[in-house]
Amino acid sequence: MIGGRQQAYLEAMGISLWESRPLAQQDAPVVAKAQGIKLGPGSGGILLICAADTEPASKLSNDISRCLGSVPVWAWPDSNAAAMSPADAVDENLFTTVAIFGQALAGQLFSGKLPTRLESASLVLLPAMHDLELHAAARRELWQLLCRHGIVAVAG
Repeated sequence: MIGGRQQAYLEAMGISLWESRPLAQQDAPVVAKAQGIKLGPGSGGILLICAADTEPASKLSNDISRCLGSVPVWAWPDSNAAAMSPADAVDENLFTTVAIFGQALAGQLFSGKLPTRLESASLVLLPAMHDLELHAAARRELWQLLCRHGIVAVAG
């Protein structure tokens, strides 16, 4: 933030300032009712399902991808009737792990209690990307979950 005097000088010169909203005030992505998921590029055995197609391009997503050891496949909800179900994605791509970012998204993709396995893949519920961006505690929880489920690459 700049002082009132500096603000007045800038306004007198016709220069407007851009001020970002604090992250805590930004809204979390709205998860639409999904028929299934749309897979993005990638070739690893890990499927990461996030709430929106813009989330895999974030700096945080890149950091998460780097710690996994192989290039994960990112996916997001798709309301198209021809969208692939998570179970079909596991069968077709031989994923060994499916991680879902956020309880709300998991509730959209799976009715009832979230299973621990999806076909031949283990299923892991992670904090929502929005929460990861906002809260250090969520990032710590993410790291603990990734380690506990053997998803992170171990330096040898």
